[in-house]
Amino acid sequence: MSTDVGSTPGRRRTQEERSATTRRALLEATIDCLVEEGYANLTTTKVAARARVSRGAQVHHFPTKATLVTEAVQYLIGQVSQSLFSEVGQLPAGQERAGRALDMLWQTFRGRLFQAALQLSMAGPADAEIEQKLTVLNQVTADLIRGSVPLLFPEEASHPDFEDALYTAINTMTGLALSQRVAKVSDAEIDARWRRTKAQLLKLIEPREASTGLSE
Repeated sequence: MSTDVGSTPGRRRTQEERSATTRRALLEATIDCLVEEGYANLTTTKVAARARVSRGAQVHHFPTKATLVTEAVQYLIGQVSQSLFSEVGQLPAGQERAGRALDMLWQTFRGRLFQAALQLSMAGPADAEIEQKLTVLNQVTADLIRGSVPLLFPEEASHPDFEDALYTAINTMTGLALSQRVAKVSDAEIDARWRRTKAQLLKLIEPREASTGLSE
């Protein structure tokens, strides 16, 4: 991934721009190492090499492994949040919206944020700082999803049973993503499982005005 910050050709970058570029390179490299190799195998030396940054620069910006990892996760949350809310405007209106919104959430669960959280959860209680940050990460992620619900599902969100149905959907997505990572289920099989699961989830979250009308 390019670490260019969009400076104008021919203009020398400021110290702040160079510093931001270095930080972003280190954070991106940290996330990649965390997802691919796990927390136990992640070292600041590997991160610096992957980011093509000197060890001195790495230590200057992030003195410890824990600081590097926790800052990287916060950076990733910001990326996911920005991406999620920017994509909401591309969702269609009408009957297709709920299905597309579920697909959007599913891609979030398959992405680097979930994988990073999973790797951190495997760090275990031996690292108290990471365990504390993981708790915060889980809460922030839940708040992110909860905050996006009215935008993703404007028609369904007011239904009294919708919240329970949505958390069923989220738990299902978590299980599918976990099975792909841990059980090494193929992409093709996961996609097939998701299509079947989404069909069932849509039955749970769609408004029930028709059935309500029959009961009155």
